[in-house]
Amino acid sequence: MSDDTIREKPTAKDPAAPYGSADNPSEFDVLHRMGTDEPYFIIRGGDPLSDALVELHAYIGAGQSGAAHDTLERILALTSQKPPRPVGSPKYRETFKISVSMERFRETHGRSH
Repeated sequence: MSDDTIREKPTAKDPAAPYGSADNPSEFDVLHRMGTDEPYFIIRGGDPLSDALVELHAYIGAGQSGAAHDTLERILALTSQKPPRPVGSPKYRETFKISVSMERFRETHGRSH
């Protein structure tokens, strides 16, 4: 499915809720369309890097390498003094397991859109 495909926006339970939340999903929200076997990774709004990581994803997807580089530098500066999660953390290791699952899923199923 192309990003340009017109799709029906999921119904907002509360239009006053923050855009992109469960109560006011974004137009491109995919949780309701995913197969139960497709791996996913959620970045919550309270994560200290959430906005910068989503911004980085958007810049990379749009081919804006200069802006992506600047955002990555901002992320690295934010984490240089104290990483949000130590290398030995089980959550850190789990993130890489999810990444591998995503790669394998794409190899067998193709891209989601």
